[in-house]
Amino acid sequence: MKRFSLAALASLGLVACVGGQTPEAPLTGAWKVVTLGGMILPAEAEVTLAFAAPNVSGMSGCNRFTGSYTQSGQTLRFGPVASTRMACAPQLMDIETGFSTALTSITGFDLGADGVLKLRVGDAVVMQAQRG
Repeated sequence: MKRFSLAALASLGLVACVGGQTPEAPLTGAWKVVTLGGMILPAEAEVTLAFAAPNVSGMSGCNRFTGSYTQSGQTLRFGPVASTRMACAPQLMDIETGFSTALTSITGFDLGADGVLKLRVGDAVVMQAQRG
């Protein structure tokens, strides 16, 4: 197995940054929400975010949604969101309600070295997502 020096790893990080994920646009692309309000989401709950500045879309547990967002550094705000109006199982509807409430409250994000996107309200993490 090859070993990389710290300088080599750092240069790989810079290349990755130059190759598409700039500090101002690390959110671009599709994300699967894995936790909401500190709870791991069940497998049947399809909760996703797809960022294509200035738009965001995805699934909120039961329904599709679309809207806008603004990002400046690690500050993140979502604009008004429109969604379909289908009814689902009560558990999925509860997840959707929690997701929608959290989404409108988000004020920032952190993207960890592990690739986990942590969406925050103030200092509290309310949602975590992985690329997907």
